[in-house]
Amino acid sequence: MTSSNNVFRGPNAVADFFDPDQNPPVPLVEIPESLNPHRKDGVRIYAKLLTHLPAQNVKSLPALKMLRAIPEAEKKTIVEASSGSTVLSLGIFARVLWRNEDVNAYVTNKKHPESLNMLRFFGITPHLYGGLAQQEPTDPIGIMCRLRRLAKNREGIVYPGQYDNENNWKAHEQWTGPQILRQLPEINLFCTTVGTGGCITGTSSYLKSQKPSVRTLAVFNVFGDPTPGPRHFENFNSCGFPWAQTVDKFINVASVDSYRMSMRLSREGLIAGPSSGQALKGLLDYVSQLKETDELSQLADPATGEVSCVFTCSDLPYQYLPMYFQKLGSEEFPSIQNEILLQCDQLKHDERWILNPSAAEQLLHPKTTFSSSYKNAADVSELTLEPVTKSKQVYTLQPTPKLTLFRSCFGSLLKSTKPRTVSHKSLCCTIHTPNPLLTPLVLDLRSKAAFRNKHIPGSLSAPLEGLTPDLVDGDLFGDPETVFDMWNSIQTHFSAKEMLRVLKDADWSRRPVVVVCYDGEASKLATSTLRDKGIEAFSVQGGFSALQKWL
Repeated sequence: MTSSNNVFRGPNAVADFFDPDQNPPVPLVEIPESLNPHRKDGVRIYAKLLTHLPAQNVKSLPALKMLRAIPEAEKKTIVEASSGSTVLSLGIFARVLWRNEDVNAYVTNKKHPESLNMLRFFGITPHLYGGLAQQEPTDPIGIMCRLRRLAKNREGIVYPGQYDNENNWKAHEQWTGPQILRQLPEINLFCTTVGTGGCITGTSSYLKSQKPSVRTLAVFNVFGDPTPGPRHFENFNSCGFPWAQTVDKFINVASVDSYRMSMRLSREGLIAGPSSGQALKGLLDYVSQLKETDELSQLADPATGEVSCVFTCSDLPYQYLPMYFQKLGSEEFPSIQNEILLQCDQLKHDERWILNPSAAEQLLHPKTTFSSSYKNAADVSELTLEPVTKSKQVYTLQPTPKLTLFRSCFGSLLKSTKPRTVSHKSLCCTIHTPNPLLTPLVLDLRSKAAFRNKHIPGSLSAPLEGLTPDLVDGDLFGDPETVFDMWNSIQTHFSAKEMLRVLKDADWSRRPVVVVCYDGEASKLATSTLRDKGIEAFSVQGGFSALQKWL
C-alpha cells in the first residue's frame, strides 16, 4: 500500500521507504524529440527511470527480494560477485532491514579506484580478484563458483548469487513489469540492456503474459568492448534464467555510443548512466532497422497508429565520469575557461590566515600573550594563531611601545641580484632594529623605493619581481594571466637561498610571519606558499595602505 503523501514515519520508516509496495511507481518519462529522430514516424519513446528507486539503481529490486528470501542472512556474512549496483543495494538493504554491516563485494582488480572507494563509502568491503573482469557464472574456477563453494562450506556465509538466483528476475516480474503496464497500457516495445538477465526476463515475462503482442529487445555489449553493467551475448548465453522465451530480438551497441547517448540523456534532464544510454541507442538502431524493412507498422497501435516504446534507465552516471572523458573526444565537452589557473595557485587558501588591520596591529604591537589557536582576527584583546605543525606553539610577546612609521628609513634590503647574509640586526635599520624575541617577522614584498619611503618598523624588504602598486587595478584574482605570473614569481622568490636562510633562521622558527604587499592580494598567494612550507604566515587585508592607518 502506497504511503500517504509519500511520507514515512516510525521505527521502520527507512525500511518502508525502500519497499516498492509502499511507494508510487517510479517515473515513466517520454524523451524529448531532440533524442527521438523517429517521432515523426509515430514512435514514442519513454524512459523507465529505475534510477528513482530509493537506492537509485535497477538492482535494488532483486537485492530486496533476494534478501527477503534468506532471513538467516540477518546474522551472517553476505558475499556477492559485484562491483556496482547489486552489492551496493545488498549493503544498503542488509543495514536497513537488519543492521547487518558485514557485506563483501568480490570485484575485478581492473576496477577504477574511485569505484572501490564508493563501495567503501557504503561500508562494503572489496575483495579483489584477477583474470577476466566479466567471468562466466558457470566457470568452475571462476569467482561465482568459488563463492558458491565458500558459502556451502562455511556456515556463517551467505551468497545471494545474483546470476542464478530466481528472485532476481522474479523481482522485476513482481514490480517493474506491472508498473510499466499500469503506466503505459499501449506499450508495444520493451527494451533493456542485459547483465544478469533479471530485468529483461522478469519484466518481459509479465508484459507478455498480460499483452502477448509486446515485443522485447535485448541490448548487449560489443564483444571485447564493455560498457559497465551489461554483458556481451557470448558471456550471457549460459544464463540459467528463462530468458529465451521472453526475448524477440538481440542487438549490440559499442561503448562509445553508450557513453555519448548517456551524456545526451543527462543533458536533457534524464540523468542516467552508460547502460541507460546503451539501451536507448540500441532501441533507436532497432527502430531504424524496422523502418528499413517496413516492419514498424506491424508494431503500431491499430487505434492511434503510434508505436509506444519503453527502455530502462538502470543507474546514474557519476561513478563512471572519468570514462566519459576517456571514451569521448574533448570537442564533445565545454572547454574549461581560464584553464591557466590549473597550473598555478593550487595550494590551500584560508580566510583565517587573512588579518584585518586591527588584528595585524595587535600582532605587531601586542597587548596580551598570544596563544596558538587562531579564532577571531578581529578580537583585539586576545589574538590567537592557528599552528601549522602538530605540536602546540605558544607565542609569548610582551607589550612594547607603540610603533610608528618613519620616512626615508634605509636599511639592509634583500637583493635578488647579489646574494648576501641577512641577520636580524640588519633587517631594517639602526632606528628600527627589531628584537626577534618581541615581534613577528614582517616580509614586505613592495618595491625598494616604496619600502624606503615608509615601512613597518622591524620589517624585511623582500621586493617581489613584477609586483607594482597598480597591478591589474588592485583586482589580482580577476586576471588569470597575472595570477599565473605572480604565482610563479612567488615560487621563485621563496625558493631563493637567501630567503630560505631567513625563513629557516632558528630565532624565527617559532614566530609567525606577516606578509605585506600594496593591497593585500599578492600577499595571499605568498601566505599560501609559506603555509605549504610549514611556516605560520599571515597576510593583511588591504595591504600596507590599510595597515599604516593603525601604526
